[in-house]
Amino acid sequence: MQALLSSLPIADVTAAILLITIYAASATFSGFSGFGFPAIGSLTMVVLAPQLAIPLLISLSLATQALGSVALWREFRDPTRRSLQRHGVASGVGPYLIGGVSGLPLGLLLLSHAPAKLLMQVVGTVVVCYAVWSLLKPAAALLHRTRQGPWSSLLVGAAGGVLGGCAAFPGLAVVIWTGLIGASKESSRSLTRSFILAMQTIALSLLLITHPHWFNVGFWTLFLLALPTTLLFFQLGVAIHRCTGDSSCRRITLIALGCAGLGLLFKSTLS
Repeated sequence: MQALLSSLPIADVTAAILLITIYAASATFSGFSGFGFPAIGSLTMVVLAPQLAIPLLISLSLATQALGSVALWREFRDPTRRSLQRHGVASGVGPYLIGGVSGLPLGLLLLSHAPAKLLMQVVGTVVVCYAVWSLLKPAAALLHRTRQGPWSSLLVGAAGGVLGGCAAFPGLAVVIWTGLIGASKESSRSLTRSFILAMQTIALSLLLITHPHWFNVGFWTLFLLALPTTLLFFQLGVAIHRCTGDSSCRRITLIALGCAGLGLLFKSTLS
């Protein structure tokens, strides 16, 4: 074990166990909710530098998406303007993707140059705010339908691109927006998963091109060690999603998100 750890960018066995535990929790939440693997997974920045943690989160998140590749491909093709209009998203997926691509370079720039402490503070704050808002949001928080349009979709997509680049969490902006406009559960899930798949694929490709040295032996060793656990617990999350519709389960996952964000904020105060 010590020989293996000596080749990894982690300190000891405790750090390795902590990483695997975080990935397992992230995968379970992602399988249950359909998004948000990086939300809990961002806690890995307690152990790893962001320049290693974020590419790992993107890669493992894409691996979980690959389990449902056929369904995801259908979702990616299906949310056309007409089908999404029926469920409450007026502009279709296109403007979100255009905005996301435009915001992604800024997110990757932040990942490359921003201090680790600042990134932990930003990601932790965003995750905590989302969890609190989701738990407490009143019905009056819904925006009027006429406020939707291509420009608002572009801006939301751009925010998702920035978050995807610096925090591996592109879906957060879209999830919050579809909740604010009162989109249906089916429309929100389809749009969010399609957006996540596209943004994470582009982000990972750009990182491979611009920062190939981040994908060293340590990265691939961690990825291969974490992958089996990630896929197994993702399937567990999917099974939980299929057998429960209890709103208390949603509250538990949101509380877990909030705790993950608070953990990052606490860690940033110690850095």
